[in-house]
Amino acid sequence: MTNSAHFWLNSARLTVVLLSLLLAWVTYRSHLLLKEFQPSFNLLLAPAELMVRLLLVGLFLGLAWLSGLPAGQLGLISAYPLQSIGLGLAIGLVSQVAVNGLMHWAIHRFGRNIYSPLVIRNILPRRPGEWWRVALAFVPAVAMEELLFRTLWLGVFQGIIPLPLLVVGTSLLFGLMHQPQGALGVVAAGGLNILLSLLFIWSGELLVPLTAHYIINLLQVVVASRQREWLENYEHEIDSH
Repeated sequence: MTNSAHFWLNSARLTVVLLSLLLAWVTYRSHLLLKEFQPSFNLLLAPAELMVRLLLVGLFLGLAWLSGLPAGQLGLISAYPLQSIGLGLAIGLVSQVAVNGLMHWAIHRFGRNIYSPLVIRNILPRRPGEWWRVALAFVPAVAMEELLFRTLWLGVFQGIIPLPLLVVGTSLLFGLMHQPQGALGVVAAGGLNILLSLLFIWSGELLVPLTAHYIINLLQVVVASRQREWLENYEHEIDSH
């Protein structure tokens, strides 16, 4: 690799680190804001939020190109896309069923203080016509996270950091970025990141974990929509204890 190629690769790596820290800080600030302010609109459908996510998707793809690494190493090529989507769909469905069951068990076992429904309540469709918009809005949201944590962190840094350390480190970061969902949300997100990272490493492509991640998120909203009363009363019951 030439000196110029090394320079651009290291520049891409540094930018990934800085952007990850920035996103972690923004997530933390959003967590504090949600405690004080309940928006009257669906956070997932906010035009500003959507624009930021689309810009980040473009930026992350630009960083992948800037790294100079082969598209295959970054998981951006799929030999059998339909099979990959089908596999991701099946894994996402099974994973969401397992996660939902484990989260309900954990809340019953350790108490309601370990989970916060603030985020999920603020992205639930408020009328039937919002469902298709929410489903579409999840595409750039999931693509943004998958490009950052799989293509950029695992693909770009695997040459200088052992993969086991990358999986553990990115899972800690991914979990902490879900702090607005409470301690249980942090643990669940960190565990799912390990699964998605292993899928990326095993399949060698982004499409499998991306599809699984999308299905997990979408089904989480579907399940939550059937528990609206429980979610609405959740924090009131916490405050009363």
